[in-house]
Amino acid sequence: MREIMEPILPQVPVEGISVHIARSRLSMGDPVEARLMPDGRVGIWARIRRPVLGFPLWREAYLGHLGPVAAQVLTPALLDGAALRLRVVMLTPEHLAGAREPEIHVSVWGDPRLLTPFLDVPEIFHVEPPAPVERKRGKAQPS
Repeated sequence: MREIMEPILPQVPVEGISVHIARSRLSMGDPVEARLMPDGRVGIWARIRRPVLGFPLWREAYLGHLGPVAAQVLTPALLDGAALRLRVVMLTPEHLAGAREPEIHVSVWGDPRLLTPFLDVPEIFHVEPPAPVERKRGKAQPS
């Protein structure tokens, strides 16, 4: 049986970036991995290039962590061991960021049936459609 993979979080920013994006050779479409950290945050790891003694070696490194809302959605799935697929969808390296901060955005794909309890909005936040307005139909009155 095939697993259903649908976008759960289409574009989530990575906070607290701890690598130099331009030197890491990270690119859009690269796979990343989400892991629970001891402090309760959801950390993002990827395979990046780190030179050792001048030789380029590929190592797994911590990129940063997800924000609190994305972490709240992903934490139960990570605890249950649900199959998730994360990819880099947007990069702004240091030399292109200018005065702004460099950015990494990832997308999270998974089986929505496993995450529905965490993605459902409570009833209190549902907006009811407005009642239809009845208009009286009659003859137009001459003015």
